[in-house]
Amino acid sequence: GQSRLDSLDENSHKHAFAVSDDLKYALRQAIELLGNEAAEQLIEQARSRKEGIYSGQNALDPEQLSRECLRTMYRILFLFYIEARPELGYLPVGDDTWRQGYSLESLRDLEMVRLTTDESRQGRYFHDSLQRMFTLIYEGYRVSRQGDQLHQSTANAFTLQGLDSHLFDPARTPLLNRVVFSNATLQQVIQSMSLTRPGTSGRAGKKRRGRVSYTQLGINQLGAVYEALLSYRGFFATEELYEVAPKGKNINPDELDTGYFVTRAQLEEFHADERVYDHVDGKKTLRVHPKGKFIYRMAGRDREKSASYYTPEVLTKSLVKYTLKERLTDELSADDILDLTVCEPAMGSAAFLNEAVNQLAQAYLARKEQELGQRIPHEAYQQELQRVKMHIADHNVFGVDLNPIAVELAEVSLWLNALSGGHSVPWFGYQLFTGNSLIGARREVYSVRTLKKQAKEGYWYNQAPRRLPPETLLSHPVGAQISGRSEAGQSEAGRPDDDAGAGRRPHEIYHFLLPDPGMVGYSDKVAKQLRPEAFQTIKAWKKAFCAPLDDD
Repeated sequence: GQSRLDSLDENSHKHAFAVSDDLKYALRQAIELLGNEAAEQLIEQARSRKEGIYSGQNALDPEQLSRECLRTMYRILFLFYIEARPELGYLPVGDDTWRQGYSLESLRDLEMVRLTTDESRQGRYFHDSLQRMFTLIYEGYRVSRQGDQLHQSTANAFTLQGLDSHLFDPARTPLLNRVVFSNATLQQVIQSMSLTRPGTSGRAGKKRRGRVSYTQLGINQLGAVYEALLSYRGFFATEELYEVAPKGKNINPDELDTGYFVTRAQLEEFHADERVYDHVDGKKTLRVHPKGKFIYRMAGRDREKSASYYTPEVLTKSLVKYTLKERLTDELSADDILDLTVCEPAMGSAAFLNEAVNQLAQAYLARKEQELGQRIPHEAYQQELQRVKMHIADHNVFGVDLNPIAVELAEVSLWLNALSGGHSVPWFGYQLFTGNSLIGARREVYSVRTLKKQAKEGYWYNQAPRRLPPETLLSHPVGAQISGRSEAGQSEAGRPDDDAGAGRRPHEIYHFLLPDPGMVGYSDKVAKQLRPEAFQTIKAWKKAFCAPLDDD
């Protein structure tokens, strides 16, 4: 047969390495690469239209650019994940037409090919291939309607069911839709996501790069990688910026850590041991970011402010287990489980929702087996489990998150977790929403009496508002004045304030229209020492802002 040595040599660069923190570095670097090339092209387009891209209404928004680059990277990451799982039955991975002409694997085969000419470096083969794949995933492609499988292959064609997901919606990347990324940039992106970082694989001192295996990437790891980057932000260097770091961390600082950037004038305030240097051709030079460069890093207190911390899988399993223990009592039948609803008010990339789906599906099958006195054959159990998971994910699960990209990733992660071959592809757009579940404009009201001086029951901000029942909202919309007699015939003045069935009354006002002492709640001691006058200004403003109101 074939020589063992020859096959080892042939497949050496495809050696599978587990997905690790390398992926976080790859994503951060790739977003910066895409952002810089996109900005360069968008600025050039603006100049050709004689528009100023850095000022006024035409200013290029670095936050929007960051979001769109992150979306693009997660589309690519999704393709890596789904191609590594043929058992899910979504992509036609066994079809030669797909594999040779459309798949991401065909681009990975080009990851180490040297681009020797300007034409090959500036060409658009990688760009067009990726865009075609994104379109196929979003819109699908159907040759024949026979059967109920997700894809069917004919002689030279395949069928693929579209995934109606916000992540792949081209309307979500309006800036990048005007950009054509070069082969050189996208090859570097694919390479950074395909191979381990230099010096991170094998024994210490080895620089050989191994190919990353996405078969070992789980839903929880996908979420962890994403939420690690939630607190990163993109910005343009409005002037030449130098990087600094705390003493001891300025030598090869970790790019995933907080970055500190100062101007040339500010650089003099920092000791030589706090300045970051690069080694170029054996020479030590200050790390400088030129004016106009797009930088994607975690800056200052962004992680604390965004509160973006990923919950490890071991903790999600434990929390969901003991939460469900309160509901999954002995009296609950298998079919009753399908009537439960799960809501996660700060879902991130849906780690808790996925775990709830998993545990509810297992509980359903266990109780159904017990009720029917039958056992599912071992070889069919996984398929049945996936079928139940998809039903629960499609009917019983709801979530909210502040970050729109988190919602998009939650849609995809739920879908990936529950997908099984031969079943339709649901859309979670009516179940997962972008919003603020802490301070959203809830339909809750305060009595006008609590807004005035010497209020007997205490001022409004020391009480809980009264919640309006949902059924009153259609008949008494925002701003409607209810006067005279109520629908039940009672005088409005004679109805007690704690009547849970009442709509908003003339002497009540919505809570979200009122000030609260919790607003502008800064209390950092170090900040107070540095800027005492600012804190005095805040204190005086808050006192006036939260003062009792008069009739006017």
